[in-house]
Amino acid sequence: MRLTLFLGSLHLTLMSAAYYFAAQYPSAMIMLLIVTLWLTFVLLKKQFQRHQIILQSLDHGLQSLRDNDFSISLSQQKDTSYNPLTNSVISAFNQTSEKLRDERQRLYQREMMLDKVLNASPMVTILVDHRDTIVFTNNSAQQAFELNGSIVGRNWPSLVNSLAPEFQHALNHQGESIFTLTDNQGAQQAWHVTSSYVTIHQARHQLFLLKTITQELSKQEVATWKKVISVISHELNNSIAPISSMCHSGELLAKNLDEPRLNRVFNTISGRINHLNDFIKGYATLTKVKLPNKQPVDWPVLVEHLQALYAFELTSDLPNVIAPKRTLYADIAQLEQVLINVLKNAHEADCTGNISMGFNNTSQAIEITVNDNGEGMSAEVIQNALLPFYSTKHSGTGLGLALCREIIEAHNGKLLFNNREQGGLCVLIILPFESS
Repeated sequence: MRLTLFLGSLHLTLMSAAYYFAAQYPSAMIMLLIVTLWLTFVLLKKQFQRHQIILQSLDHGLQSLRDNDFSISLSQQKDTSYNPLTNSVISAFNQTSEKLRDERQRLYQREMMLDKVLNASPMVTILVDHRDTIVFTNNSAQQAFELNGSIVGRNWPSLVNSLAPEFQHALNHQGESIFTLTDNQGAQQAWHVTSSYVTIHQARHQLFLLKTITQELSKQEVATWKKVISVISHELNNSIAPISSMCHSGELLAKNLDEPRLNRVFNTISGRINHLNDFIKGYATLTKVKLPNKQPVDWPVLVEHLQALYAFELTSDLPNVIAPKRTLYADIAQLEQVLINVLKNAHEADCTGNISMGFNNTSQAIEITVNDNGEGMSAEVIQNALLPFYSTKHSGTGLGLALCREIIEAHNGKLLFNNREQGGLCVLIILPFESS
């Protein structure tokens, strides 16, 4: 600004001098004009170089922004000879760079949070690009496919073709579908699959979401059984109470009539009513299982209590109770009840009494196996063994294993049955460690 005023004043002075002295001193005026033009050229060149430096700085700054480098900022010009618009442009550039820097930081934090959420989620997440290449998976996907190495970068159709037919059909089906698989332990796992298309960076991708719903279906099944049991118990109790009262009145009348046959009839009715009442009370316990009061399990003490009730051979070392990450937290009374029931069934199935119990520590759970040398179970019995009311025993109520299942699932575990190749049955109890 100052340079512009100076050059304007200089030119005005030169024109005034030329008007008065041009005729008398022509040579001097020519020299003065040359000097003035040279001075103007020098000053303009200097000013041009300054603006050139600022323009180059802006150009480099814009290139940095284009390359996603938002750390650059330009310094304000303190020289008042610059046009105020220059500092205004520099200020606008710095504000834009700071805003983009803050926005990128927020996006980075969101991406980090999303990545942690996806990797911690039990839902299998797989993203496939338009070239049928897997571009993203979470930890659950890696565990679900049980493959060595990362599946990112693999061809999706080739991976699908290597899976079970049920798996292939579900993954090739658009929309939502449900299918069932049998895992290595013989247990059936129900899966829910959702397939949809998303656009990322103007390219079409396919997103697969897989979630195991076995536990949800199991909980719903148990809840349905509990509701049925509650309704049946309510109706039976409403009938038992008046029948029991009338039976008692009949017994009193029979005594006055001195008729032994009536006494036998009422005694039989009374006995069956008491048995039915005990039957209802037993099933009521299934609907009133308390939430587990989890504590560290003292395995030596627990095993000693179990061996005092039912003899068995211990085929492995007891779980390590010293390692903090390998300590099982469970309701000891409920866990003992489950193991007593399993050992009781094993002794009833194997008259030789050759029962064994073993423990296996994995990275995520403790596995307890109880083996007998009996006749094992048929496929139908294995499928229905955990259902209430189902029993193969003449006097069984079908309550014991259903109660065991309820307790184990309350500990987020699994109760499985498998026939052994050498004969007999293997009962597998899987109890996961507490997640940290």
